[in-house]
Amino acid sequence: MSIAYLTYPEIDKQQWDRCINRSANRLIYAKSFYLDAMAPNWHALVLNDYEAVMPLTWKKKWGIAYLYQPAFTQQGGIFFTKTMSNETMQAFLDKAFVHFKFGEITLNYLNNISEIKKGNISNCNNFVLPLQLSYDKIFSAFAGGTKKNIKRASKGAMQYQFSPQYLPVLKLYKQLYGERLPHVVQADFRNFSLVCKFLSDQNNLIVRTVTNSKNEILAAVIILIDRNRLYNVISCVTKEGRNAEANYFLYNELIKEFCKSKYILDFEGSDVKGIAEFYNGFRPHNEPYPFVKVNNLHPIIKMFKR
Repeated sequence: MSIAYLTYPEIDKQQWDRCINRSANRLIYAKSFYLDAMAPNWHALVLNDYEAVMPLTWKKKWGIAYLYQPAFTQQGGIFFTKTMSNETMQAFLDKAFVHFKFGEITLNYLNNISEIKKGNISNCNNFVLPLQLSYDKIFSAFAGGTKKNIKRASKGAMQYQFSPQYLPVLKLYKQLYGERLPHVVQADFRNFSLVCKFLSDQNNLIVRTVTNSKNEILAAVIILIDRNRLYNVISCVTKEGRNAEANYFLYNELIKEFCKSKYILDFEGSDVKGIAEFYNGFRPHNEPYPFVKVNNLHPIIKMFKR
């Protein structure tokens, strides 16, 4: 077994994407175009001839290189085309933290690692809802409160709109939540708009809004498409929208639109109680993924990184 550490210029993007596309745990966040946009100059670990790969998204502070989780990038970790043992996964992580003494990163839902040497690990929620059944069957499984809120919202004057314009929704998201997300900076929004542009040009971007009688946006989503998964990366609702249950209306219409299809709706979280309860009302199943924190810095430096 040979796990190679590759810097950005050394990565063969064609082989990389071939590995991601063939992997059992394929996720859009690991595609080279996504990493290029959200984590420029990323490095990588590669097993043998791109049999398995792990993106290493890194920055420098005080002259120290460290691993971090890029904005709008829920899951990272090890992606593999063949069944992988826990020992091999551990070998990937050991190699990563030889090169980077500090890191706070996520792995992905098929990286089943219970413990990491000299590190901490916890699981994060991610709720996914298969959309293969008819709308009536999917709706019948919703929680009672969710059904009630959908029915109440459907009696209003709201409209479910298709839109090709992702920038206004991204701007609204920033206006509504920017202060709550101090780790997401202007460059992150700019970089994510590049992801949206790339996918929009391939007809793999969905923008849906709910508007009131004045055509004002009450709730909106930006959904990324990759193969059979719809990624709910951007979701926002205004104060008026919350009062009108616009989010319930929005997701119900989205499910209605894509029911009886090949897709899985990936809600992208959450560990925030209120958001988790909202998504759970649609009766998805939890597909948890690990969050890893490793600190092998010198004891004096550790004090500043706690």
